[in-house]
Amino acid sequence: MPPELTTPAQIRAGRAMLDWSQDQLAKEAGVAISSVRDVEGSKRHPEARTIASIRRALGNAGIVFLTGNAKEGFGVRLNGNRPHILRRPTLMTMWEGMPFNVEWQGKDVSVFISREALDDLGALRGKASVETYIGVFYKHIGTILDGVAKAIADPENFDRQGHLHVRGRDLQI
Repeated sequence: MPPELTTPAQIRAGRAMLDWSQDQLAKEAGVAISSVRDVEGSKRHPEARTIASIRRALGNAGIVFLTGNAKEGFGVRLNGNRPHILRRPTLMTMWEGMPFNVEWQGKDVSVFISREALDDLGALRGKASVETYIGVFYKHIGTILDGVAKAIADPENFDRQGHLHVRGRDLQI
């Protein structure tokens, strides 16, 4: 079965919804900026790997690709069941893990993802740098945000200060 069709308009629209530049999309997708420009501008038929990388990057950020049918055209939308990042992580604490903030149903939620969960996601062994953990966070941001949505449903995941703690059991690893 052929891969789902992704149009240049869908990529441009998804990038616009995230307020990303072409450069940022290229970085997030791990492709050359010229590849993003060529794909969006329909300059050449892109490699399947390039499209898959771009779709993955946009999907990790919450973009859902909609296929066209007899009644409706193709498009994109934001994933409604996924929290949206308000404050990105910049550090790793010794005990709580990596803090960041999300918007969930109109509320600002302080989240800590455990070091162990990040170790599992990144297949890390031993002590890693903050930069390494931040890299794991961005590589697996879709999985992490889906885990946040799952963890929010269980009041036991909140501490006395109201911080949400996301652990490996909340992630689909």
